[in-house]
Amino acid sequence: MIWFICVCVAMLGGSVTASPVAVSTDSAPNFYESIDLSPLDEVTIWQDGRLKSFESFARDTMNWISGPRKPGGLEPRIAMMDVMLRPQVWIDQDLYYVKNRLVRVEIARALRDSTARPIEASDERLDRFIDKGLAPRGFLIHPDVRSMLSRMRTDVMRFAKPVQAIDTALMVANPDIIRDELLLVPPVGVDAAQKPWSRIDAVVEEDPTSPVAVAWTNLQSAWLAGDVEGVSQSATALAATLRSVNPELYPSADRLRTESMYFQWRGFTWGWIFYVLAVAVLLMWVVYRWRGAFWGGLLIFLFAFGLQTASVILRTYISGRWPNTNMFEAVTTSAWYGGVFAIIMEVIVRRTRMSGLFLLGSAVCSMVALMAAHLDPVHLNSAIGNKMPVLHDIWLHIHTNVIIFSYVLIFLAAMTAGLFLIRRLMQFLFGTVDASSDFAKAGGAGFLMSPRPDGTTALTAEKTTFGQVLDGATMVLVELSFILLWAGIVMGAIWADHSWGRPWGWDPKETFALNTFLIFVILIHVRMKVKDKALWTAWLAVIGCIVMIFNWIIINFTISGLHSYA
Repeated sequence: MIWFICVCVAMLGGSVTASPVAVSTDSAPNFYESIDLSPLDEVTIWQDGRLKSFESFARDTMNWISGPRKPGGLEPRIAMMDVMLRPQVWIDQDLYYVKNRLVRVEIARALRDSTARPIEASDERLDRFIDKGLAPRGFLIHPDVRSMLSRMRTDVMRFAKPVQAIDTALMVANPDIIRDELLLVPPVGVDAAQKPWSRIDAVVEEDPTSPVAVAWTNLQSAWLAGDVEGVSQSATALAATLRSVNPELYPSADRLRTESMYFQWRGFTWGWIFYVLAVAVLLMWVVYRWRGAFWGGLLIFLFAFGLQTASVILRTYISGRWPNTNMFEAVTTSAWYGGVFAIIMEVIVRRTRMSGLFLLGSAVCSMVALMAAHLDPVHLNSAIGNKMPVLHDIWLHIHTNVIIFSYVLIFLAAMTAGLFLIRRLMQFLFGTVDASSDFAKAGGAGFLMSPRPDGTTALTAEKTTFGQVLDGATMVLVELSFILLWAGIVMGAIWADHSWGRPWGWDPKETFALNTFLIFVILIHVRMKVKDKALWTAWLAVIGCIVMIFNWIIINFTISGLHSYA
């Protein structure tokens, strides 16, 4: 119980931070612990046509360099400022993240086998690099490592992206590159909204006595001197003077603080812990039909769903668009759709034997989605960026939302199908229930919902087995997902013809979306012919879910294609 409370506290705090890095500095040793950059939460940066908070910019920048890791345990704003202002401190520090483990192993091997092995490349440090993924600059620019990476780059399918990511990290960590991206000063004059923002260093060069220039210069001087109080005062002055340049064009302080808060709280992805509790309690209701478990599970589910809804609303408010343009947004928004669907279905079936099944399936789905986003931010990067040019189309909102809604229904169908298979396995192992009772009359949703002569339905009858109820729930989900997936594929073809000049090109993601659809075509036809309809339906529903997940994971992260951005 104590362990669980500690985990919850850590989740509510956003993350557990390691002790700050022990770097050589003439400033006080508690500089990193004492520094307060919260005033910069009200500073915005113009990047690629979008105004983002300083916090968001710092996280994006450090994500390119250090991935999900916190070098030295420093939060992104402090780490980025220190890398920019005191690069010499970080020369031998583990700053650069290498995501691909195979690439890490090869880098370590190249350094171990090198005749000019660096002194700092001890076996212990190389083992730590392989395990954690963080390396100093010297490891990555070593001649033998660069030669090895050049050879690996020729294997385009497996290593082109990881090697490019290393080169990008080395480039982004250049202080001059970071400074060039600090477009902090809003334009003024006629048509200011149509003009680009200015680099703050350019403003300093143009007029060193301007309030903005003075505040920025004082901030840098205080940082280099290790003056904690001076940094805080200068940051406050900088935030105020930047807004005063053009208050009408500058985003509201509330909006910028909200964006900073959203990322500091990791997009509420830690809410998966509450879905775990909901799954445990709802399982007691589904298995034992204990009414108290249903209400307890429902309350926990609604609380977790409320956090998830807050995350979706905040992300929409911050980005100015519906969150469905990258992998993080597609996965989390899809799970949220599943929650909305489950709540609607529970209202419909609240007095039937299906009650609780949709909530349970949605809780499992959101638990998996948010857990993946929280624990694997490398692949599910929560950074908010601009939409790619091809995504500036009305079909983004139609095709994408229909597809990801169909995907979550496929996952929910796999959950009820999985429960059916577990039940059938228990019947086979222990023989407590006649398995034939689950399929002799198994007609799926139609069988359960069609009215009898007395006006009742099998869904409300006590003689209807739990296996038949699971089969009916699976078929409800399969039928809906089948229709939506077909509609999404057709809409995608229309969009592809509009954007790329052809409706179908056998792109990897197109192909596997079609494969998923074909499995459900097989499911429907097999169900019409076999005797044990429920068993075959359950197996094919699970297989269809596996193919769908393969499409999202393998296709998106390992195989390049026109849909690589999704």
